[in-house]
Amino acid sequence: MMALINVILDRSIEKSLQVVFTTHRETVISLSEKLNIRHLLSTPTKTLCFNDTTPDAINRLTGVQHKPIELFVEDDLSSAIITKVASQLRGKRLVSIQRFGAASNCFTAAAGLLFSKQDISNTLFVLDGDVYKTQEEKIQRLNKVITGTDDLSENYKAQAINVIKQYELPIGSKPETYLHGIICNIGKSDNEEFQEIIDAANDIIVADESHKYINEIIERLGLERKVGLSKIIDLVATTEEWNEYIAEIKAWISDKIGP
Repeated sequence: MMALINVILDRSIEKSLQVVFTTHRETVISLSEKLNIRHLLSTPTKTLCFNDTTPDAINRLTGVQHKPIELFVEDDLSSAIITKVASQLRGKRLVSIQRFGAASNCFTAAAGLLFSKQDISNTLFVLDGDVYKTQEEKIQRLNKVITGTDDLSENYKAQAINVIKQYELPIGSKPETYLHGIICNIGKSDNEEFQEIIDAANDIIVADESHKYINEIIERLGLERKVGLSKIIDLVATTEEWNEYIAEIKAWISDKIGP
């Protein structure tokens, strides 16, 4: 099937054609740089479309909540941040994390749970903070997913907007460039592992794509990605900027975990 898709792609480029097809095979996600992939989710009242997503959110929306506190995030970097916050609050065992992919999917995922008649009182949707920063932008995006103006639709919108939060990211920044800057400004550390991360970060002067500011640190250290992200976030969590960056998310998780 993968070979067939590549053949169809070559022919479509050659003949200037748009080819649309459906599949249940998640392996096509590996071709996301070549294909415009969408996930369709049918709820009792509406069919929703997810852009550039991962299977995580879809599996959760069609399955069950396995832990009492649930957070949806954009990517694995955000997942590492939430894991660290939950650990600091001694509540990691209570928290599950799902990835929804592109930022626009945040609103679709929230609507999907509501349309499926699921309780979202212990669910939080976390944006990176580089897009949909203002309340007005969030509401505008939400209105595109929950299109009705009846009482039920307005109730859904009110519920959804209350469970969408974000990291405190400076205007015009991307998460990766901001975190990279924090690491570079640390200077020296008594911890040898941390110092190696700082040195690797300082070796990266300019990257042609924002994600590379973190990806290249991991590559230079020769770490498996999940381990590398965890170590980087452990370092960032020692800085003064950390608590401000995760303040809104930490407050929500802390409230849900309780004393």
